[in-house]
Amino acid sequence: MNEELKLFCEDVDEQLTFMENALIAMQEDGVDEEGIGALFRAMHTIKGTAGMFGFDDVVSFTHIAESLLSEVRDGKVELTEEMIDTFFKVKDHVQKLIDIAIENESLDESTKATNDEIVKILKQMMPGAKPQESDTESTTHDVSGDNNTGKELWHISFRLKPNFFSSGMDIISILNFFPMLGEIKKILFIDSNIPDIKDIEPTEAYIGYEIEFLSDASYSELEEIFEFVIDDIDLHIFKANDKDMLRTLIENSKESENLMDKLVKNGFSNLSSLDKEEESTPQKTIAKKSIAKETPKIKDSKKTPKKEMRKSFSLRVDSSKIDQLINQISEMVIANAKVRQRADTLDDNELSESAIILSNMLEEIRTGIMNIRMVQVGDSFNKFKRIVHDIAKKVEKEIDFEIVGGDTELDKMVVEKISDPLMHMLRNSIDHGIETPEEREALGKSRKGHVVLKTYPDAGTIVIKISDDGKGLPKDKILEKAIANGLISENQKLNDKEIYNLIFAAGLSTAEKVSDISGRGVGMDVVKRNIESLRGTVDIDSKAGEGSVFTIRLPLTLAIIDGFLVQSGSTKYIIPLEMIQECIELDDHYKKEMDGNDFINLRDSMLPLLDIREYFNEEASQSKRENVVVVRYGDYKVGMRVDELFGEFQTVIKPLGEVFSNVPGISGGTILGSGEIALIFDIPKLMEYKIRETN
Repeated sequence: MNEELKLFCEDVDEQLTFMENALIAMQEDGVDEEGIGALFRAMHTIKGTAGMFGFDDVVSFTHIAESLLSEVRDGKVELTEEMIDTFFKVKDHVQKLIDIAIENESLDESTKATNDEIVKILKQMMPGAKPQESDTESTTHDVSGDNNTGKELWHISFRLKPNFFSSGMDIISILNFFPMLGEIKKILFIDSNIPDIKDIEPTEAYIGYEIEFLSDASYSELEEIFEFVIDDIDLHIFKANDKDMLRTLIENSKESENLMDKLVKNGFSNLSSLDKEEESTPQKTIAKKSIAKETPKIKDSKKTPKKEMRKSFSLRVDSSKIDQLINQISEMVIANAKVRQRADTLDDNELSESAIILSNMLEEIRTGIMNIRMVQVGDSFNKFKRIVHDIAKKVEKEIDFEIVGGDTELDKMVVEKISDPLMHMLRNSIDHGIETPEEREALGKSRKGHVVLKTYPDAGTIVIKISDDGKGLPKDKILEKAIANGLISENQKLNDKEIYNLIFAAGLSTAEKVSDISGRGVGMDVVKRNIESLRGTVDIDSKAGEGSVFTIRLPLTLAIIDGFLVQSGSTKYIIPLEMIQECIELDDHYKKEMDGNDFINLRDSMLPLLDIREYFNEEASQSKRENVVVVRYGDYKVGMRVDELFGEFQTVIKPLGEVFSNVPGISGGTILGSGEIALIFDIPKLMEYKIRETN
């Protein structure tokens, strides 16, 4: 796929997302002008860009949808609930047509049937439509043949401005779009303004066109052909029989040759009679010329020159380029750490100062590049509204779905990878968690179930919660199934959280019947595995009759973090800086209080301690001082007993490979300036171990 097609696909995806979001918003909050405008703009933009690539099936279909939306926008047709459902189908079908067009394939029978069915529905919704229309009616405009009822002959004149090519547009693509709206009867290429070859500027445009065009399109629809280049051309559109407008065009022409002669010579309509009229009445011609000078110029693409203002704009960049930049910055961070280490070893003040300046610059660049990859989760999570709507309809349940914290930012890569697990959990909440409207009424609940997808930052992580007010998880059934499947023994004692976590075991399902949505016991194990692959955790809380809450915690990014370098025994470790609350010295006073226990009293609060040396079987330390790093993750705090504290360290996360992939408590590694390897703590796993040990 070439670069232009990639950009087209990205643009179409964006427009279809706008369309889906607008439809969902109108379902929830009612129809408004802004939503209708968003639908119309999406269809219009897709039609225009598809026309430039010659995707005729897409153009034909979107033109019909656009025409109906134009009537809705003008207030001639009311946008009903039925119409909103139809436009959901339109959105899905446009995506399918584009996929087929990009693959350069023909429409199969099934797609044609769907196309004809939706077109028939759209046409029946048009004002003045008959109750039934022929199934064989074509979806494209009849722009050929002798039947020109309702069509007008238009004169379209345009000249490319010198800077036209800087717009990135292709004049051939514009001309190729004309047949989508009608038939070009005459076309005249204007080349009289091309200078001698010695005076030609290769980057400037000198040409123009005069076109006679037969179409049933309106003036505004014709003008929209040039929507993407309107600032880069001089455009005039008028009906071919409008002699006054034609005279004004000719009088204001800047051609080096007589434009009138060229038009007459090429057989443009109504010109020969205009020419004879002016020759037979020279006095009248002079008067008309005088009037023409006073007549306001035909609508120009730029009415008045405006002061140029600096505008910010979006720039689409392939994500692989961002990844490459991040990898290069990562290597620079490691190289700079070596320079700083060398400067300290040599005790070279100037070199140390330069290394510090370079470190600060790298920090700014790193932050800037990481911010490029950070996106608001709401933009991606909005698609779940459509999924919830469709599932609720299928299982005949009424759902009030709410997204909270959509402006929270998260690494784009993390957002993409978490999308499927979230979708699966939402499906389960609706299918298993929420009761039917009749059941809810019998229980004294509202008919509508409430599902909330909430996102917020917390202690260097992003928290995503999916909560519902349904029946809750059936604790006894889960335990019974787990015993039957051999996951646990009958005598094993588990607390509530441990029982709920059994649903993540492969093959375990408490569904009474299998549906095409869920119930086979596959998926939740994959959900947990995918979340853990992102260095995240998932926790469950549930209450019978009141609902369930799934809490996912994810790191902000997967590439570079601010870390805190410590040492325990002979190994150096990195603790994510944002999880650290404080560092304290484990002095004799604390050791005396401990009296052989793994707790200390920290400001009247009991803090459990995890001895890193003991956990990883480290050698005895030669350090005379022992320290505690207090870390927080979620609602829990733990103190990490370590030997040395080295301070903040820009940490490039490196995978450790399959050999170390299952080492509990380690999530990766990094390279220090000395060339040593430092291991990165997996704080959630270490906390999980300590909490389990304490209980």
